[in-house]
Order: sequence, then structure tokens, then C-alpha cells
Amino acid sequence: MSQNDKVLNYLKEHKKMTSMDAINHLRITRLSARIADLRDRGIEIDSETVYKRDADGNPIHYSVYTLRGNK
Repeated sequence: MSQNDKVLNYLKEHKKMTSMDAINHLRITRLSARIADLRDRGIEIDSETVYKRDADGNPIHYSVYTLRGNK
């Protein structure tokens, strides 16, 4: 199974995905590239940027991806 298929299946099953999900569950390190591939195939994927602070209080941000219509 290709990385793109793994990402798509994960999104269908879990409804949302972050880079950490991709690394920890699928061993995929370039999630944004896989999302771009899927979008190029016509799959509608939304992204939302989340802004938080880490344990040391430093600002961080990351994207949460969802299949359109699965929110």
C-alpha cells in the first residue's frame, strides 16, 4: 500500500490527522507532501492551523487535516 493510500485510509478511519499522527502511526515523515498528492488526485482535504504553546511555553503551530465533509 502506498503512503498516499495509508494517509487516506487513516483520515477515513480517524477523521483527522496531524504530522505527529503520521509519524507515530504510519511512519510517514512528510505528511504535507502526501496531502498535496491526494489533493492533486481530486480528494478534498481541509487543513486548519492550530496555535499553542509547548511545555516550556514556547509558541508552536501545526496543521490538522480532515477530509471535507468528515468534520
